[in-house]
Amino acid sequence: MDNAQRAANLANAQALVAALEADDESEISRCIAALAANQRSTVFEEVGRMTREVHEALMTFAEDERLNDLTKADMPDARDRLRYVITLTEQAANRTLTVVEAAQPIADRLTERSLRLRKQLAQVAGDEADNTRLVTVVSTVSEYLESILKNGEILKTQLNEVMMAQEFQDLSGQMLMRVIDLLEQLEKKLVGLLRVTGVPETRAKDTTTQEDLKQGVGPQMPGGGSDVAKSQDDVDDLLASLGF
Repeated sequence: MDNAQRAANLANAQALVAALEADDESEISRCIAALAANQRSTVFEEVGRMTREVHEALMTFAEDERLNDLTKADMPDARDRLRYVITLTEQAANRTLTVVEAAQPIADRLTERSLRLRKQLAQVAGDEADNTRLVTVVSTVSEYLESILKNGEILKTQLNEVMMAQEFQDLSGQMLMRVIDLLEQLEKKLVGLLRVTGVPETRAKDTTTQEDLKQGVGPQMPGGGSDVAKSQDDVDDLLASLGF
């Protein structure tokens, strides 16, 4: 509340006291109505500012050039684009998890077979210790199998890391979707509060078109206007028409 509003409230309160002392019912009603109107105006201004801040936060979050590049121009609603990108991210995470789950048994079989083959070669080398050439070949192959075993363990560790990262990314996408839904619900409720707290007739204007009527409109504001709040552009127009 600014100084002018405080001064107006003080003047109305003083006038109310005087009217009560004089038992002037009409003046009492006028003073009470003036105090109520001033309070309603204060609430209206605060709700309007909050609505604008939430709306701008949503737009800043959703209108990223990279989202436009990914979704192209077939999704005019910025928040629909954001949801679409989150959905694509979730699908990519699921595909990655599917590939990792398929690759893990392959890595396990690779290390297991390499281990068995190395043991068999060691037995052959022991049985054919006099065959120098065979022992040399077995030694070389055994070294190669040893590297496969080590790399196989590294591969399994890396696959586990990828799986954990993708699961975290999938969870992050779900949480992000919930935050967006929460912000949208908050925005809608604040727009509804603007209707409840009242809109001065001089600040509300009719922005409804025939296309709006066909598609359905959002919360209706008093004062002769029928501003639409069905999309981010409509909310922006509504807030602008109310001076926020």
